[in-house]
Amino acid sequence: MLGDLIKASAKSFGSSFSLLNVLPGVLVVTVIAVLWRAHLYDVQAPPDFGAVLPGKDDAAAAVLFAFGAFLGGVLLRPFEVGLVQVLEGYWTAAAPVGGLRALAAERHRRRRDNASLERSAQAHQGTTSPADRTTLRELAIRQRAKARAGRIREQATLAFQDYPERDVDIMPTLLGNILRDAEYVAGHRYGLDVRFAYPRMFPTVSAPMQLAIKRQLDLITVSASLTVCFGLITLASLPLTLRLDVWSLTAPLAAALATVAYRGAASASREHKLILMAAFDLHRFDLAAAFHYKLPANAAEELALNKQLNSFLLDPKLEPDTRGTKALGDASSGLAERQFEHPEPCRCCSTGRESQGGPH
Repeated sequence: MLGDLIKASAKSFGSSFSLLNVLPGVLVVTVIAVLWRAHLYDVQAPPDFGAVLPGKDDAAAAVLFAFGAFLGGVLLRPFEVGLVQVLEGYWTAAAPVGGLRALAAERHRRRRDNASLERSAQAHQGTTSPADRTTLRELAIRQRAKARAGRIREQATLAFQDYPERDVDIMPTLLGNILRDAEYVAGHRYGLDVRFAYPRMFPTVSAPMQLAIKRQLDLITVSASLTVCFGLITLASLPLTLRLDVWSLTAPLAAALATVAYRGAASASREHKLILMAAFDLHRFDLAAAFHYKLPANAAEELALNKQLNSFLLDPKLEPDTRGTKALGDASSGLAERQFEHPEPCRCCSTGRESQGGPH
């Protein structure tokens, strides 16, 4: 019966709902309740886990607690996007948060620059050929140094790829930099801004690609929620450090789990970056086709068309003039001069008859 109730609840919340969406909120409430009922907040008292389990008289309270924890997790689900944005670094400019954001962004900017310099330095090392007379020991030392330089260069390259090239796009967190770089590189190569182009392109993206993007976004969201969850548990269990026993390790353990969850969100973001780039590589022409513009014949025409579409999409509040061309002409620098290309309807559709099989 409980399983059927959960399934019915999941259907009512949509196809994207799962127990993983409410797990972080339920976990926080449950952990704090267990610590409280086991008297772990009392430094002098020994832990009493027998008091955690509800007695015969507490059955109704236990059911209400379970329902309340589940309901709290459901109510917190709309704030998952906000949690991801907080971990990305979209903080307010008010002091002292604004200053902290600037310092964190400067730290990541230096990490990006150091990775770039390290990659360039390692690429120019070891270019000289060894002398003719080289002992086996010297050759082994050089081989180990070459392998170590290769590993350092590979690590620097991976670190450099996590950051945007433009300083204005640097975010104060690693997760924010990876996602910002994903937004930039996926469409920038074709003159498109992902933030404005992808919502229009999404309906034309193939079902397997949509599913892959959705899975990665869900994984990022759940990992970010778990990061915040274990962060709150860390704060809630800080008083336990005064016990000076094994329960004093609760806060460090929760902090370690928060770090692992955050690293998982960053790893999922890297995969999301690759999938988003693949979506634009394969479906970018669908955007022009959806606007019924003639498809470009070469890369130069494609870049020009995409830049014009980008300019048009950036300002959605343009008012057309009496000729109806101001919004298309002035804002997009010549978009109004482009010819439309409307697909011709098949004869069976134009005559109102259904096709008897075969391609239209």
